Amino acid sequence: MKINKEELKHALEIVKPGLANKEIIEQSTSFAFVNGCVVTYNDEISISHPITDLDITGAIKAEELYKFLAKIKNEEIDITKNEKQEIVLKAGKSISGFTLIEEIKLPLDEEISVKNKWFKLPDKFIEFLKFVVIGCSSDVSDPKLICVHINKSGFIESCDNLRIMHCKLDNELPIDTCLIPATSINTLIKLNPTKVSEGNGWVHFRTKEGTIISCRTYKETFVDTSKYLKNIKGKKIVFPKSLNEVLDKAIIFTNKEQGIVDTIDIEINENIITIKSKSDSSWFREKMKIQYTGELIVFSIKASMLKDILTYTDECILNKNILYFQTKDWTYLTTLSIKEQ
Repeated sequence: MKINKEELKHALEIVKPGLANKEIIEQSTSFAFVNGCVVTYNDEISISHPITDLDITGAIKAEELYKFLAKIKNEEIDITKNEKQEIVLKAGKSISGFTLIEEIKLPLDEEISVKNKWFKLPDKFIEFLKFVVIGCSSDVSDPKLICVHINKSGFIESCDNLRIMHCKLDNELPIDTCLIPATSINTLIKLNPTKVSEGNGWVHFRTKEGTIISCRTYKETFVDTSKYLKNIKGKKIVFPKSLNEVLDKAIIFTNKEQGIVDTIDIEINENIITIKSKSDSSWFREKMKIQYTGELIVFSIKASMLKDILTYTDECILNKNILYFQTKDWTYLTTLSIKEQ
């Protein structure tokens, strides 16, 4: 059979995030071809994408197949199966063979095959996921905090015990309340699904292309954030209009390559706001005027996130040691270090 190389490569790229780093579960480092789709599964997330005109059933080790396709320049590939039960790919003068395990051993039918009715996702669902996932903890000792909390009543939130990010949708969600790990949420954001379906211990999302992303869910009780999100009052602080330009400079001096991403330090004290950042080999500081009198405020924040927040609002509220940013759709709060002058 002949197949377009770019179509196959595109399908494999889409499902790659569902591969496991190590094969703790059999075939979890393989591409599984079944029912006209390529599927991956790693116990946290499973991704399926349709491939037209590919009549293969079985699992092929992912790494070599993907790398080979990435090197092929031909537009069309000829795919056959030989007497050794290998899948043979011919592209121009290049021929390669891959062992095909015909029995799919991934628990696809047992765990992720049950899907109820598909419902349209709320318009801002993915936008809000992108916002709140930044607030998830990286501390695996408290599993609920490394997850996004999706509540059936119509809100999405995250918390790492230092900050809360809470978004309110216009309507209730068509799925039960659940927790989804941030790693799965990041994949979901990239694939941008438009529909959702309830599963058994899983929730399924579907894109316009027909990709299905199945995320394992957790029913653990999330942190009760409601007491921090009611009747927000305090001192209003308005950030300078030119703060974004300063943040662009501050981002340069952060250790992005070390996983610290773009965290910066901010100090607000007696009509002066100071932006600070540093890497292993350099540092940055800039002061600006701001209308503020009171205690010295010190806090850290991701510069890119603050830039995003400033596109919606340049105002925040200081209440004791908590700083709130708020719009009609969402609230972001972070705890502060406040020192007496």
